[in-house]
Amino acid sequence: MSNTSIAHSGRGGSHTVMLNRKSVPRALQLKKAKLLIISSTERGREVPVDKDVFTIGAGAQNDLIVSDESASRRHCEIHQRENGFLLRDLGSTNGTMVQGVRVCEVYLTQGVEFQVGTTRMVFCPLQETMSYPLSSQDHFGRLNGASAAMRRVFHLGETYARTDAAVLIQGETGTGKELMAEALHAHSSRSKKPFVVIDCGALATGVIESELFGHAKGSFTGAGTERVGAFESAHGGTVFLDEIGEMDLSLQPKLLRVLEKKEVRRLGANTVRPVDVRIIAATNRNLEREVREGRFREDLYYRLSIVKIEMPPLRQRKDDIPLLVRCLLKDLTGSDDVSVWSEFEKSMALFCQHDWPGNARELRNVVEMGVRGSAGSIDLGACLTMGRMGVTESGEGLANADDMPFKQAKNQLVDHFEKDYIVKLLERNGGNISRGAREAQIERAYLQRLVRKHDLNSGMKK
Repeated sequence: MSNTSIAHSGRGGSHTVMLNRKSVPRALQLKKAKLLIISSTERGREVPVDKDVFTIGAGAQNDLIVSDESASRRHCEIHQRENGFLLRDLGSTNGTMVQGVRVCEVYLTQGVEFQVGTTRMVFCPLQETMSYPLSSQDHFGRLNGASAAMRRVFHLGETYARTDAAVLIQGETGTGKELMAEALHAHSSRSKKPFVVIDCGALATGVIESELFGHAKGSFTGAGTERVGAFESAHGGTVFLDEIGEMDLSLQPKLLRVLEKKEVRRLGANTVRPVDVRIIAATNRNLEREVREGRFREDLYYRLSIVKIEMPPLRQRKDDIPLLVRCLLKDLTGSDDVSVWSEFEKSMALFCQHDWPGNARELRNVVEMGVRGSAGSIDLGACLTMGRMGVTESGEGLANADDMPFKQAKNQLVDHFEKDYIVKLLERNGGNISRGAREAQIERAYLQRLVRKHDLNSGMKK
């Protein structure tokens, strides 16, 4: 965690957030360690533990991906603390086992064996240390954070914004990847030129090619006029390719050509046009794994990732939450006066117990729910509870709740949450019950009962 101290003025006055510069370390010192896998098809593989928070699980965003049906999507984490390496289970379905005992948290020592699903591994601390420079600032563009994790990110931003190097920003949904891209552009020599955003995950293959490279008149049915693509529009500036991991393989060679040749060819045209752009890309996928599995070109990956910036999830920087809430309050209301909050400190303690799967975006939604939904004192703790239960800003699922007995209103709210959660869960997993149960960390039979309860059987797979 950060050694930064945050000072606030008294209740009811101005609330300027200040960093005590004397306590801000200039570098983060991390000890080195590795995991030796001793079972599964990867037996003998050595994996470096090279982050202050190292994640393990079946999900693609983990630092160590365990291809094991009995492993949860987010299974466990190894936290590097001042007094050692702490292994922490993340509420996995089948548990994290250490020497055959299921644990919630335990400090790892030399040679300790632990198990994730059916995959066994041994912890091996090393003598060497790693040093990561930190920024002295608690913000970069519209991103805020005083934690060591964020000041590491800010240092990378400050260092490479001035260059034309391609940047790959990785991280979970809601961690601020687009804000980082904006800040890199704003702090660059290209800041007065265009910043063009293309969402690769939201456009069909035929459309995205035209959006990126443009098209000639008559190049396809409906192309009544010529079109200038994103790269030509951004000439002299920056193109931000969001969700680059979703880009179709057939388009990747054309993007590689732009990176290598600094030129584009419009769809249906015979001539090429020079372009001067910087490319920043972002993804919530593990692109190294996508390369290994043949879904992303290796040469393009290395061209895009000259600089890699990993945006930490909010659960790994909970010390930043009070600062972020104040910044959100200032953004939404024009003042960061916390006197309008009911039991602010108690609410912050509650916020720090929540793992924030939606990251900073979820935090903003909860704070905005409080700001927009109350004319008086705001209970943030209640807003968090409502947000976690999937209540929308319009109050869907709570129709006429004021006229209902407590138990009936509660049941209606729970039913709405269950149905909304399961619909989205099964959509993400292609209707597959088994995969959905593993992601939600609930029993398969229980998920099947909920599917039947809410009449969601159509299109479900076992």
